[in-house]
Amino acid sequence: MLGFGKKPAQKAENKQDNKNTPNTAPVPVIDISDDKFTVMPKQYLPQKGKFSKAPASISAGPGQGINKKFLILGGAALLILIIISAILYFVFFFSGDTSAPVAIAPEEAQVKTDSPAKDITTGAAEPEIKEKIITSQAYDDSNVLIGSINITIPATVVQEFGTGIGITVLAPEDLSLPEDITILGGLYSVYPSGVSFDEPLSIEIIVSDVPQGVSQSDVYPAYLRGVKWQEFDDYQAPASVTGFILTLEKFPTGPIAVIWSPEEEDDDTGSFDFIKAVPSIDTDSDGLTDTEEGMIGTSYLSVDSDEDTYQDLDEILNGYNPLVGGGSRLEESGIFATYTNLTYGYHATYPAQWLADSLDQTNKQVLFISETEEFFEILIEENPLNTPIVDWYRAQSPSLKNVELDVTVIDKRPAVWSVDGLTLYASKDGLIYILTYNRGTRDEISWPNMFEYFYNSFVFGNTFNDAGTATTTPEGI
Repeated sequence: MLGFGKKPAQKAENKQDNKNTPNTAPVPVIDISDDKFTVMPKQYLPQKGKFSKAPASISAGPGQGINKKFLILGGAALLILIIISAILYFVFFFSGDTSAPVAIAPEEAQVKTDSPAKDITTGAAEPEIKEKIITSQAYDDSNVLIGSINITIPATVVQEFGTGIGITVLAPEDLSLPEDITILGGLYSVYPSGVSFDEPLSIEIIVSDVPQGVSQSDVYPAYLRGVKWQEFDDYQAPASVTGFILTLEKFPTGPIAVIWSPEEEDDDTGSFDFIKAVPSIDTDSDGLTDTEEGMIGTSYLSVDSDEDTYQDLDEILNGYNPLVGGGSRLEESGIFATYTNLTYGYHATYPAQWLADSLDQTNKQVLFISETEEFFEILIEENPLNTPIVDWYRAQSPSLKNVELDVTVIDKRPAVWSVDGLTLYASKDGLIYILTYNRGTRDEISWPNMFEYFYNSFVFGNTFNDAGTATTTPEGI
């Protein structure tokens, strides 16, 4: 190699130094012309295929290279910097970090919207609840549209009742309806009945065809209470008799319809339209009110509580226990008790849970009081001439002179009903027996069948003369 030549004056010094170095081979000197070359010992030359470390005493001259340690440390630092940069890149761009800066639109460009409510379990947006309209149509036997009904249900009621509100179209021939009333359009049953809503519901009843000559004053929307049509208190009537709008907070228990009821002229010689009192709610339509079924113990959801193929009401009116099959008698059930009037000797069967009490010591007036404060009453009046009961009754009510009375029988004796159907009059042995259902201030009666059982089971007492023999009055009206 060139560039390692040294001055001749230094050769001896170097040689002397080599003498003092143990196990160091002498450096041969070759003289080529005027130049002298120094050959490095073999141990200092790089080995083939290996990287040999130069002795510490030999250092590179100026401009001959870069220190290897510096290169290694620099390379390692650069590698670490690359790794850190890669990690930061993946963290910020692939981890879904929402904390990254987001551009904010100018204030005037932002629009505030109401987000829909969300289900707390799934996080999904809940559908907005809106008002609902349900509709039903009625057709005649020829499949011709005769009427329709629309019910508008507020959103709050929809939220509470959901699909629990509905309409059923009824066939008039399947019901016992007053014969003097004509239904215009359809006959509808709306449910749930007897339930009050937080907001009123709007009902529109439309009549498709109105007969000619029908007067506006004779047509109105009504609902059936027992056996009598009751006009709605408040409704809107259009200019023509084609439809009516009602606002109800509670559905009636009976069907609703638009009815035609022509007003009849007063006629003293005409027949009297006898109207009986309206019973209260009868859920299973078996003839027994829910109040009666609760007292007796029968089911208000079944017409045959003991499932013996006989309906509950038929069994009661015929003296059988509706709770036990096999012909068990009602008198043995403990449901009813018998009252005997010690003064007049008559017998009356009444619900055992009721209170039976005479108003005074004469025993002329006895009350049988129910839990609803309605009560039955038996009152005794004198009839010294033994006037037949129909004549006696007409004498008490001269205005009913030409009215055809409703006559029935009690304990084989003729009896007459009052106009409202709540009082029964009978006579025997110079006495008038007056049996009354007193409903107080109620519009509906809770115990119609108990009253029927009461007067059907009534037995007259015997009146004796001074000789101690029973007197009789010829039967007849």
